[in-house]
Amino acid sequence: MASFNLSELPNPLTPMAFIPPEIAHQLQIEIYILVGTLAAYIWDILSNLHNDYLLLSTQKVGIATVTYFFSRFWSLLYLLSSTLLETYPLKDCTFGQDLANVSYAITVPANCLLFFLRARAIFNRNRYLVLFFLVVWLSVLGTAAVLPSGVFASNIGPTPYCLTTSAKSYAGGIGITPLIHDTIVFLAISWRLFENSHVGHGLTENIRAFWTGEYLPRFSKAILKDGQLYYLTAVTVNLLNVIMFYNQDVAEAYRTMFSVCNIMLTNCMACLVFRNTKFGYHKRVATTSELVSRQNGSVLVMHRQDGQGGGKTGAMMNIVQVQVTDISEQTVADVPESQGSKKTEM
Repeated sequence: MASFNLSELPNPLTPMAFIPPEIAHQLQIEIYILVGTLAAYIWDILSNLHNDYLLLSTQKVGIATVTYFFSRFWSLLYLLSSTLLETYPLKDCTFGQDLANVSYAITVPANCLLFFLRARAIFNRNRYLVLFFLVVWLSVLGTAAVLPSGVFASNIGPTPYCLTTSAKSYAGGIGITPLIHDTIVFLAISWRLFENSHVGHGLTENIRAFWTGEYLPRFSKAILKDGQLYYLTAVTVNLLNVIMFYNQDVAEAYRTMFSVCNIMLTNCMACLVFRNTKFGYHKRVATTSELVSRQNGSVLVMHRQDGQGGGKTGAMMNIVQVQVTDISEQTVADVPESQGSKKTEM
């Protein structure tokens, strides 16, 4: 075998020269995933800049809107810090890993908080159930609090580049509690929509309505589909993240690299659902505090109607009185778009 003189090599301190070829290949794959995920998330932010501007300029800014931007900021910071940790010569790898850990520990509860606020709006008359949802969300916050001390990184040889070296088993809890939280909230919302809207079909039809929304009014079906879209995305990426993390047969780089995909997808979907609801894309606004009048067999149903300028300058709320045949079985009715009376600005 020919001998090599390091002084004659153009880049003798490349980080890949100080790790085994197999690990170097795994690190390259991880870097591709990190950079691609970050690029996709930045694209999502840029493509929704106009919507974010409308959220601040035309909508009331409340806790949900603050949570929306809070989660966007920390998600971006986590993806950016994770990518720089593996691609940029930081030198101080401990600081870089700590920054990624802290931002991840903040991002996950923030994403779940958007789903919790959605449930709170639907169950706003049931204090005990809302309190239960809050306790479940606090469990997500608790597992996130221990993450910063659970994942470690070090320099690759004498180079300033970094590599994730180990992770404590308890750090995987941050992938389990969001699964539990999202499952509970999703099933509760789906059941409430189904319970308030179904019209007494048989067992098979009721099960089908619960999962597909086949017999639900348009608004309830849209809310159900949005919840399913977020939940299926969240449960898929969280399961993948947990399975890979606890799989001791795969390389260390593979065990943690799917967390970036998890954050990117769950935050994008949670924010998409939030914007759909905030801008009234479903043409309805309905919660358990709907203005309902049960006198004389009538229901007052509120639904959004775009204002002037294509809905960009505001929205109008129509309060429509609809006659129903059986108020005990139907509390929300689909309202024809042309039917309406008193208008109130939102």
